[in-house]
Amino acid sequence: MLNDIITFLKSLAFIDYVFFFTVVFLIILVVSLIYFIKINSNETDELTDNLVLNEIENVNKNKDVKDPELNEIATALKNIKPIDFTPYEKEEEEKAIISYDELLSNTGQYELNYLNEEKNGDVLVKTVDLNNLINVKKSEPIKMEVHLMSLRKEEEFLKTLKELSKSLN
Repeated sequence: MLNDIITFLKSLAFIDYVFFFTVVFLIILVVSLIYFIKINSNETDELTDNLVLNEIENVNKNKDVKDPELNEIATALKNIKPIDFTPYEKEEEEKAIISYDELLSNTGQYELNYLNEEKNGDVLVKTVDLNNLINVKKSEPIKMEVHLMSLRKEEEFLKTLKELSKSLN
């Protein structure tokens, strides 16, 4: 058996040896990179967990304040100022084919007219009326609302994310 291995190695050319050692080197390199990435991700996970825990402890200590940051955000949202465009932005807004405000105001104004609807199994098939293709709807303007998450819900969400992260690892 040893004699067969020696004859096999003697039959190989120089390029075969180079190829073999290159493949072995690349395998070692990939395994070491995966190892270092895994170590680095574990350290960053521990750092973020510590930062989140410290932030939660700070929030728990300052519960008497009644969320001054949230009050500031809420008042800032109520007293929102219009956007001040630079001259370049004003020019681009005027040259635009359709402005953002027009896009918001025109969404949902048009709908297709259908002659009939048939249900074939799970699929709903509608026949389009080509003579009277578009129906113009008059809709109310779109109101953009911002909903803020309460601090307690945010803390619960962060705890749940942390538990999920730990269970996945």
